Amino acid sequence: MANLVIEAKAQDVNFVTKFEANVQHLLSVLGMTSVSVVAPGTAVKVYETSGTLPTAAVAEKALIPDAGIAVGNPTVIEVAYQKYRNLTGIESIGKYGYELAVGKTNEDMLKQIQNKVRKSIIDGLNATGVDTATGANFQAAIAATAGKVAAKFEAEVATPVFFVNPANLYEYLGAHNVTLESAFGLSYLANFMGIGNVIADSNVPNNTIYGTAVENLQVVAPSIAQIPGMELTTDASGIIGVRNEALYENGAIQTVAYCGLAVHPAFKDRIVKATIGA
Repeated sequence: MANLVIEAKAQDVNFVTKFEANVQHLLSVLGMTSVSVVAPGTAVKVYETSGTLPTAAVAEKALIPDAGIAVGNPTVIEVAYQKYRNLTGIESIGKYGYELAVGKTNEDMLKQIQNKVRKSIIDGLNATGVDTATGANFQAAIAATAGKVAAKFEAEVATPVFFVNPANLYEYLGAHNVTLESAFGLSYLANFMGIGNVIADSNVPNNTIYGTAVENLQVVAPSIAQIPGMELTTDASGIIGVRNEALYENGAIQTVAYCGLAVHPAFKDRIVKATIGA
């Protein structure tokens, strides 16, 4: 019994440690330093501005026209826990051993949780009413996207970041000698053409590029520390909680994880969606 408790605790620590390290890698790729940890139920707001300054000269003593620049009603997204559970039967444990049967399924569970975090980025960028661009090929489309992103953040400190489909990125790599890096299950080109990081994600549709600035992304997570009465292994910042334990009535080891980490844009009108080869 003591050995089972030790092994379960080791799985908890391993799960949390890997997730924590991978989140730091994701933040590094995005050019960010920390996650905003908030109480569950906190509202994350995605805004859109409208209105432009008139170009016509205003005559002496004439009424200065109102540009009508305003922030519209935001889209409200509630920060919530995402709950995950997996059972590993004693038959599998007896056949493959605890470390392989439980450890490998936990690894796959962790990867799928990370994929949900990545998907939250693409879901947020795939908003209606975003600006568009086109390019004859991958490099041209990135450049066109970068130009529009630069215009949206003109006179501001902004670091462009781009999200593309892996097939488009690897097609480009087939004809160019560039170095590909990886983090958080993502492959990316660091500082591509001196503009910004280009991140490959299978959640991006083929021949599509999403571009914005790092400063327009909000990385948020509900605090696991807000869950009373549960014995969980958590990371230092409290963005994930895990517990491995025996379920005798099921003849299984269960792994339960709680994590609501997600990435959302702050302004959807500061997103550019480009099409390759249009």
